[in-house]
Amino acid sequence: MSLEVKDLGRTRQPKAVRESDILAAAHAIFSVKGYEKTAMSEIAKGARVAEGTIYKHFANKQDVLAGVVSGFYKTSIEKAENSLAGIKGIENQLRVLITRHIQTFFEDTGLCRLLLQEIRPLNNYPHSDMHQHTRRYSEILLKVIGDGKKNNEIRTDIASKTVRDMIFGGLEHSAWNVLSSNKTTLDADSLTQDILSIVLNGLKPQPIDQYKVNLDRLEQLVTRLENNNK
Repeated sequence: MSLEVKDLGRTRQPKAVRESDILAAAHAIFSVKGYEKTAMSEIAKGARVAEGTIYKHFANKQDVLAGVVSGFYKTSIEKAENSLAGIKGIENQLRVLITRHIQTFFEDTGLCRLLLQEIRPLNNYPHSDMHQHTRRYSEILLKVIGDGKKNNEIRTDIASKTVRDMIFGGLEHSAWNVLSSNKTTLDADSLTQDILSIVLNGLKPQPIDQYKVNLDRLEQLVTRLENNNK
């Protein structure tokens, strides 16, 4: 996979622009090479700045990584919230969020791979700002689940965090399968529907509506009698 880096020129840029360029270059290189295999000199080259310039804006490589992850989650949160605008009903809202989550994976597979394979295992991850961004993203789903309970659309006796973990856990496992087997696609519609069916209806077979069965039989009998009398 070739790595294209925007040519920024060598003219001095404002501080905010330089930080943005550094993060953009880091995002691109991290997504291809991963965190451990990326050198600060590569980021500097990609951003068209001196390596020392990076340290004027970021304490170290992990600080650069935190900035990249922050930007990723900021964008993901905005897209998720925007996608929910005007959507009513727990099933529709869950479908939108699950679909948006899958789309994010394919829009930025490299960084999602980085999150799953390198960032999550970091010793300080649970106490880092990066983890806080993850929690803020997951709070969108928690709110949808909470609203569904308030509106009596779903059971209230199951912890919202358990439902959230089941949804994100299933999605993460599917993403991991794609990454580990080098697949390029998955059946997003089927995956979304399966998760919705399990979360909203459970695994037990749906009970037979005996009243409807009897009604159908009666209608069939009436139809046969009418046909015989013609």
